[in-house]
Amino acid sequence: MPIPSTPADAAALLGVGLTADRDTIRDRYRRLARIYHPDANPDDDAAGVRMLELNAAVDLLLGADTPTLDDVITPDQHGRAMTTRERRRDARIRSALQHLPYGVYVIGTVTPEGTPNAMVADWVMQVSFRPRILCISFERDAASLRNLRETRQLTVNLLPESGMDLAARFLQPSDPSKIEGRSADFAAPDKMRGVPHQQLPHADLEAGAPVLEDSLAWVAAEAQQFVPIGEHILALCRVFDGDTVPIDEGPLTSLYTGWHYGG
Repeated sequence: MPIPSTPADAAALLGVGLTADRDTIRDRYRRLARIYHPDANPDDDAAGVRMLELNAAVDLLLGADTPTLDDVITPDQHGRAMTTRERRRDARIRSALQHLPYGVYVIGTVTPEGTPNAMVADWVMQVSFRPRILCISFERDAASLRNLRETRQLTVNLLPESGMDLAARFLQPSDPSKIEGRSADFAAPDKMRGVPHQQLPHADLEAGAPVLEDSLAWVAAEAQQFVPIGEHILALCRVFDGDTVPIDEGPLTSLYTGWHYGG
């Protein structure tokens, strides 16, 4: 299911009635968080997407009354069950880290055959001036990372605030099996279909990575190095092109969406 955008979608995702009381919603959220939180699923790279969906759903239904995860039982980094005191400290750390603002970026890649693909990433930043280097963090089994390893080219598309629905389109993995319980009905093998875009020229391919026409700004870069970090892979990419679009809007960030990928 995509990130919910209406109370009805949120209620369906949580498995509660649209008129459910607040205690029922909070209890259901906590139960699902215990099952699907990334800390409880260290080997499941899709757990972050599930928590994005759950967080968005409970935010829609409860707003300021959204529960914390203080009572979600999670293992530590060594797989040992945490004590109550450790869980509370871990929840404080997670909450603090979730206050770090991130952009909502659409990362465009291309297969060796020239087929475009895109995904949403939060952990993107410039790390050098000369040369201009971007650092992008990928889940290890991301299709976009596989494309990048093969073709070395990507685009980073920064969306305007009005682009929340467009961003949500790219949150679903191409392979539905990455999310437990998902059937083939949730597959998103061609996330670019119907999305206005242009593909950059590429010396060795029929077409390069895609640039979204509705982006606020974009840059194109070539992967120079891949660095394993924890459960992610950092791609260090040298920027070779970019532009901005005259749109009278601010950029779409986690401060605006309320989506959390961190903590």
